[in-house]
Amino acid sequence: MLSVLLSESLYKGDSMHKVIILGCGNIGFTAAILLQNSKKYDVTIVARTKKSLLFIKKVAHVKTIQIDLSKKESYKDILKGFDSVISALPFYLNVLVAKKALKFGLNYFDFTEDVKTTNAIKKIALNASKNQVFIPQCGLAPGFISILAYSLYKQFDEVYSIKMRVGALPKNPSNKILYNLTWSTDGLINEYSNECFAIKDSKLVTIQPLEGLEEFSLDGLEYEAFNTSGGLGTLCETLKNKTKELNYKTIRYKGHRHLMDFLINDLLLGKKKRRGILKEILEYAIPTTKQDVVLIFCSVSGMKNGKLKQITDVRKIYNKTINEQNLSSIQITTASGLCAVLDLFVRGNLKMNGFVKQEDINIDDFLNNSFGKEYEV
Repeated sequence: MLSVLLSESLYKGDSMHKVIILGCGNIGFTAAILLQNSKKYDVTIVARTKKSLLFIKKVAHVKTIQIDLSKKESYKDILKGFDSVISALPFYLNVLVAKKALKFGLNYFDFTEDVKTTNAIKKIALNASKNQVFIPQCGLAPGFISILAYSLYKQFDEVYSIKMRVGALPKNPSNKILYNLTWSTDGLINEYSNECFAIKDSKLVTIQPLEGLEEFSLDGLEYEAFNTSGGLGTLCETLKNKTKELNYKTIRYKGHRHLMDFLINDLLLGKKKRRGILKEILEYAIPTTKQDVVLIFCSVSGMKNGKLKQITDVRKIYNKTINEQNLSSIQITTASGLCAVLDLFVRGNLKMNGFVKQEDINIDDFLNNSFGKEYEV
């Protein structure tokens, strides 16, 4: 039985696009604030705990529903009456949500980086109705980085190399691992442990996480980057046979990768049955922080007008306060990325249906959107 915490809606009438957000963690919480603040959407957020819902109700004045979303029976009727659903749940629940979205005719959006989940949603989207979209992998990486990389790719006559680098880093690291938890620990472990995809010598290949170490300096700071899974989204599929090289790496401060490699590979904590142990270790010993910076680096080289050229786009995005809440840069970039895609669809900028890839989205439309402006430099 649903337990609805009554809250005053800021919106009246039936014309407002009705969005239901499943999950009230860091990203779902931020998406609710951004959408409600825009005064364009009628927002309802769903979570298991009454405490978190009372807090988001106080901060953003959204409608709330209390229910345990880990249980399959919770989805029987919960999506009825909404236009779009945003899944801010763990990736393994997204397929179930997508199936229910198809059944009830909702547009579907999520933040997942999990490749298998995205492939499953792509199959579900084959049965989408005429005006229904399924857009997974929204946010930062995958998400904006794919939109950015593809926009640079289109500026060339022939592309040789596409390098995508993204990192969410603490501004003031003070431990040996040079890292603080800034988002989902499960997601972090998955991207450090699952196989990665890339294009090498014009062929689609699988590569190992934590390998491909490279080092670089930017603004006087030393960084490293290494293979991680999920960040490419669907770009490997889109650009197969269209570029000689395509890869994605996560940026960290120099020295981080060595210690994570010890935990994941030497101690075998990257094995699926042992990832719970690693999660417990990280969440017990590594503090969270809202004082972070998102670093985005994308470089494309190839032939343009008969000359070999390279175009590089570098962005730094910092944490900020919204509704008197100190939000981390990873919260802001991830949530605003999805909100921008949702808004582009609702406003008619995405004239398509079924499965939509991030690279299908025009970067100028994205950056000119009221939500996408968070990515401006």
